[in-house]
Amino acid sequence: MTPIDFRDQIFYKREDQNVTGSTKDRALRQQISNLISLGYSEAVISSSGNAAISAAYYCRIYKIKLTIFISSNVSKPKLGILQTSGFSLNTSPTPNRDSFRFAKLNHAYNLRSSTDPQARLGYQSLGSEIALQLPKVTSIFIPVGSGTTLLGLSDTLPPHIPIFAVQPSANPTICAHFDQNFSREAFNPTPALSIKLVPLQNEIWQTISNRHGSGLVIQSSAILSAHRQLLSMGFNVSTESGLALAGYDKAKSAFSSQIGKNPLIILTGTQR
Repeated sequence: MTPIDFRDQIFYKREDQNVTGSTKDRALRQQISNLISLGYSEAVISSSGNAAISAAYYCRIYKIKLTIFISSNVSKPKLGILQTSGFSLNTSPTPNRDSFRFAKLNHAYNLRSSTDPQARLGYQSLGSEIALQLPKVTSIFIPVGSGTTLLGLSDTLPPHIPIFAVQPSANPTICAHFDQNFSREAFNPTPALSIKLVPLQNEIWQTISNRHGSGLVIQSSAILSAHRQLLSMGFNVSTESGLALAGYDKAKSAFSSQIGKNPLIILTGTQR
């Protein structure tokens, strides 16, 4: 269970305190437990960094052979961790496609969270923890890529609590459905949220709407400013976490009644 901190009238769920430093641990623990139960001895993953770091950790523990596909724009600190993981590491312009092909040719379990229901099951623990730790929570702000974390969280969170999805203006695949008040940018300060294809898009939209939440699209300058604010507060977290705080800042005027008195921001990972 990761802790919840309280600063300046906002609660922060510290997913950066997971064993490998990100919320990805919740999905990967469940996925690897499932592949073992199914008799697999090999796995493959396509990742922008954190998921592969988590997969390597758990595959090492359970002696599962792992092949990793990453894009060339993965951050140097994440690349350095993966290069010392002891597993096969491949840079590719099409990592998702390559991981699918590899899984079929080698009878390897594909650890892609957006297509594996086990990942969503893993993220359900996040909603359960929040409900237990902070029963008075009135809203949640979460940075979104594939949306699997949001769906798992929603599965076990009390249904009256609004969820606000937040994305960068460079890649608003989900949130532009709700928020058109932004200018498209080429620069993305949250590289972990660069997924273009979102298989669960319609379900994510419906989940957000059913909970009376919204999607928020944030400019890069606001993301970086919010990230600096988190660092100054002693949170050594990722720019994706800064995105969530910037989403809260944008929502304060337009959605004050939905946000309520006890908002919670998900800090999804450590700074690397």
